[in-house]
Amino acid sequence: MIGDIKRSDFETWVECCKPPLVEHPLHAIAALMTSAAFTHPVDQIEIFGALADATAATKDHAERAKLITDRLPWVIEGKERTALPRALWDEYWKIIERSPANFEGELDLTLSVVALGKYYDRRIIDECEESLLQFDSVRNLITLPEIRLKTTDLENHAQDSLATDLLNMLTANGYDIEVIDADTVLLEGNYPAQNRTNRRILQLHDVWHLVGGYDFTPAGEVAISGFQLAQFGQNYSTRFLATVASQSAVHTPDYMPLLLDVMFDGWRHGRAAKQLMDAPWHQLIADPISQIRKDYGLDPIASEAVDQMEALTAAITAAA
Repeated sequence: MIGDIKRSDFETWVECCKPPLVEHPLHAIAALMTSAAFTHPVDQIEIFGALADATAATKDHAERAKLITDRLPWVIEGKERTALPRALWDEYWKIIERSPANFEGELDLTLSVVALGKYYDRRIIDECEESLLQFDSVRNLITLPEIRLKTTDLENHAQDSLATDLLNMLTANGYDIEVIDADTVLLEGNYPAQNRTNRRILQLHDVWHLVGGYDFTPAGEVAISGFQLAQFGQNYSTRFLATVASQSAVHTPDYMPLLLDVMFDGWRHGRAAKQLMDAPWHQLIADPISQIRKDYGLDPIASEAVDQMEALTAAITAAA
């Protein structure tokens, strides 16, 4: 069981893309996100766009369901069932059954979600490739030479540069420019979009934190996942958001509306900005963050939901 829902029912909702939006609204939204991650990655932008707009428009479950189905009419009848690998479901449930409080920091959850990719079948991988190629920035990126930043590239820049800000942040927190070794994320076969973007975002994630104004907090990580999904269709972000939404539906349903607002504020921020994946970041690191924001029309995220979630997290931590 996940709350009062049978796992088998949730799996059916996901695999058939037909969740009960009125009867079980929170679980249904989590199921649609999970469909976007695993059964129909090609539709992930359409799905998240519909969820974001409907959630912003109303908190009434029936009204929200109508707005979603107006945008995604196939949800009413569902789609032909797409069975997921049993091993993928088993690993997914291992994550969901753990309370978010039982993970040892963000990296523990991140690595658990990353590991789900080991259970993807060829169909999922093919659809993830197709979803990435929907973005002009990704199609352009794979035509460009690959330039990977090193820590030494961040040294000896002006004090007000992105490079210095990034180096100071990495040093202060004991971080590395790549939290996961980029050479370990390559897929076998002809997947240029996934192999290139998987490697690149490992270097750009912290860069986008700084340029986008996302704090290095749980709320910041959730919001920037919405930003990254909106920016270039990253499937890791989709499965991360689906996972934390499903966890919340099970363990903290009262806080799930706030969590959704955090996700979708990041999503809207990413959709409103210019596509950043193919920007020449190896050159931009010499510029002040303020100049980069001006050049790319990117204001730092302003989200009451993020602020509320950070205050709530701080209060829970202080009381523990």
